[in-house]
Amino acid sequence: MSTAALAVSGLTVRYEGADRRALDEVGFEVAPGEVLGILGPTGAGKSTLLQCLSGVIPRHDDSPGMRGDISVFGRPLPDFAGLSEITESVGLVMQDPEVQLVNTVVREELVWGMENRGIPVPEIERRLRRAAELFDIGALLDRFTHALSGGEKQRVVVASVFCLSPRIMLLDEPTSELDPAGTEGVMEAIRVLAQEGVTVLVVEHKIEELAVYADRLLAMRQGRVEAVGTPREVLMGSAAPDRPQVLDIALRLREEGLWDAEPPLSVPAAVTAWDALTNAPYSDRNPA
Repeated sequence: MSTAALAVSGLTVRYEGADRRALDEVGFEVAPGEVLGILGPTGAGKSTLLQCLSGVIPRHDDSPGMRGDISVFGRPLPDFAGLSEITESVGLVMQDPEVQLVNTVVREELVWGMENRGIPVPEIERRLRRAAELFDIGALLDRFTHALSGGEKQRVVVASVFCLSPRIMLLDEPTSELDPAGTEGVMEAIRVLAQEGVTVLVVEHKIEELAVYADRLLAMRQGRVEAVGTPREVLMGSAAPDRPQVLDIALRLREEGLWDAEPPLSVPAAVTAWDALTNAPYSDRNPA
């Protein structure tokens, strides 16, 4: 029996009237506590993949033709009684946070799902405090959800799913409306979740952030998996849909013979490598 948190084999989806498959024989595995970043251009099938993994397709949206196998910790997804049972193990944060906000006040939004599951009040309070700290939303708890900014709504929705303690979290562009500081905060929280054993699949267009925080990347194009591997393996390969700008610059410098260190995947890594190459801290060469 597979020890994978998620195992996918031959997953194929075709929407009615579409000229090609949304997913085409997709297969991969994700280990418990792993952060898997999913990359690809618009239309690659990333959101469809997350909806299949969460059971939304075909249990809620029965229009696509779907075949293939998905198992959650060794249990086939069709064996789950329904979406309510699936959500006990798999939490989905969709691309549009508005779709998942159902309460008028942030605090009510966070406790609503826990109350529906009959979780004891002391445990609800503990999870609420933990979510507020982890996603930096303590100051938002008594705010009206409709008055939040787009980025604040994203953090609240991610926190509300976290409060249900799923073993797997599926995040569809959870930082699209966040500034760099907010993005870093959510990514740091994702790493904390993984360290605590939660498996996280995150669709993102912010390549550099995924390069830093993901254990592995899965690159998709036109419904197919083009590459799976470490961030360096995928982003240095020909199947990468995009690369961090700093990596492109380093590769061009290497072609010119001006960079002989390992090409960096992020700006902090580039600064560290440049300091080593020049034997002088960057700050010393650029006094205030």
